[in-house]
Amino acid sequence: MTRNKRLSFDERKQAIKHAAIRIFVEQGFENTTMEDLVKETGLSKGGFYHYYKNTTDILHDIMLDGIAYRNTIMMKSIEDGKQWSIDLLADEMARKVVDSNALMPVYVELLLAKKRNPQLEQLYRQLEHTAFDTFRAHNIDAETLSVKPSNFELMAFFVNAIILSASVLNEHKLVQDNQALIKQLLLNILKQGNAHTLDEDNSYGAQPNNEGNSHGTARTSDEGSNQFGSMQGSVPASSTSLPGKERS
Repeated sequence: MTRNKRLSFDERKQAIKHAAIRIFVEQGFENTTMEDLVKETGLSKGGFYHYYKNTTDILHDIMLDGIAYRNTIMMKSIEDGKQWSIDLLADEMARKVVDSNALMPVYVELLLAKKRNPQLEQLYRQLEHTAFDTFRAHNIDAETLSVKPSNFELMAFFVNAIILSASVLNEHKLVQDNQALIKQLLLNILKQGNAHTLDEDNSYGAQPNNEGNSHGTARTSDEGSNQFGSMQGSVPASSTSLPGKERS
């Protein structure tokens, strides 16, 4: 339990968030009640509700702190003289995946709980908008980096998938040991089908040659498909809001 000291309004909110981080991670967000947090902070119920009305509002503010934290790290790269590029973005996202800061387990709780809670799904989308608005303010978006918007979507999905699976499977060390490989995978995702890289690397976005295979014989329609079937152009665009693609 946190001792009840005289703090400013902002200091008190910060203390409440710190207490909530501990309880959310220990008990799980969905299993945490306001009564749990009141007890943890040592405040009266009325005093606590002066700052927050529900656990979702607290989670929202904690996630905003996470966005600010990530933004500070990314801006530090710029201060060090680096220029934004696909390579730098892949590097920063790989660093995010392996980051073991105190806010990451709470982010995992959000990812786990939002499937069963429409309010948290809405919160996730709001935070997503906030994060990418911050990116756009620093010219980090699909258009500026000449990346297909769908590739940004896949990158974000891939990053979340690794963060979530590393936590659920308790494989943080495996992820940390493979940061360089994860960066390369992210880089490949961002480059896939990028017009600026087609001439540099024919493996990105290359179209099948229907005139013939390596033996000079005609390629049939079946041969033109991979073992999973031809999927190119058959997958609908995601509705996820990401840089260069606005959500309606």
